[in-house]
Amino acid sequence: MVPALTDIKHLFLITGTTRGIGRALAATALNRPNSFVVSLSRAAAFLKSNHQNIQIDLNDTDHIGTAVESIHFDTSRSVFLENTILINNAGVLDPIAPIGDCDPGQLGRNIQVNLTAPLVLCHHFYRYSRGFAGQKYIVNISSGAASVPYYGWSAYGASKAGLEMATGAMAMEFSRLDPSFNACAIAPGTVDTAMQAKIRHCTRDQFEQVEKFHELRSSGGLAAPDHVASTLIRLLMAGRFANGGRYDLRDFEKTNK
Repeated sequence: MVPALTDIKHLFLITGTTRGIGRALAATALNRPNSFVVSLSRAAAFLKSNHQNIQIDLNDTDHIGTAVESIHFDTSRSVFLENTILINNAGVLDPIAPIGDCDPGQLGRNIQVNLTAPLVLCHHFYRYSRGFAGQKYIVNISSGAASVPYYGWSAYGASKAGLEMATGAMAMEFSRLDPSFNACAIAPGTVDTAMQAKIRHCTRDQFEQVEKFHELRSSGGLAAPDHVASTLIRLLMAGRFANGGRYDLRDFEKTNK
């Protein structure tokens, strides 16, 4: 049953929901009882039942605060919330090339979408939800590229490494200022998304490990977005992600946790 807006116990904010992991995360969250999902994406704005989409280009960080202010939730009902969750999922891979061949504009946009926008969202999320009841979670979607350099991914790796460092700093701040907040970084592994397709269309001159990603596709080594999303939200709601934690979702699969 779709909850009335007065019955919401779980409030989700999820970025990058038009496809891939983001769309699967939104769908998974929508299926949870008493949940309201706010997606932030480039798709047209809408409000229906328990789902609101706020149209935004995350390159334009000046409008993030306005987007958060437009959330269709009666904050006077926040005393009934059990969880308020921000999932910074939106991300871009381009440019894929050695640094000397990268487009300078793409370099800037990569850092803007992958690092600056999540930090600005975390700022506004904290100020928006700090008076709410229950637990508040920030989940920053990271990558193995945050800790292992890849030929041709200088901007992407730098942005994800920066996001993980920011996650650790925020977690330290929350532990001292407001323990009802929790920030963690999660690498979802190799997932069958449009980003993976883009990687496979690269030449070896652009990205040296392109053959590895072809092999992953042909061997069935890519996870389905729906499976990744359901695992992530299940573990999150079960309290399995510690404040300041950095996780590879595949490690939970290996240990059947």
